[in-house]
Amino acid sequence: MVPALTQDVHHVKINKMEFFIKQNTTLPIVKMDVVFDGRTDAGENFYSLIDNATLRFSMINEETGIPKVSMKQAYIVAKDKRTPDSPWEYYIYYKWGTKDTNTKGRFLGQFLVVLQSGELISPIRENLYINII
Repeated sequence: MVPALTQDVHHVKINKMEFFIKQNTTLPIVKMDVVFDGRTDAGENFYSLIDNATLRFSMINEETGIPKVSMKQAYIVAKDKRTPDSPWEYYIYYKWGTKDTNTKGRFLGQFLVVLQSGELISPIRENLYINII
């Protein structure tokens, strides 16, 4: 899963990102790579931008449009560096609650990063489909 984290909030469906989790379980967590696409300097200042940010996760039923998870706390973590000279890379992730996966179905997931300068919605280019099986 590779979304671009920019202030461009246009959604263009290119291909599908699929995530699967069993009903009534809380693992695995859903996570996405944060990718800097070079259109802004966000990568250079990411940690200072995200320091006071609020991260949220939402998930709606694809068929009914009814929210299953709405604006719950999401988190960010730095990945281990491949080499000491590598730039820092990050994951945005959500820890499932017990009620989040109690209904089988197909859902659309979305991460929201609220910054002082605005909001970033991820994924940008493709939909994140969450399948509870």
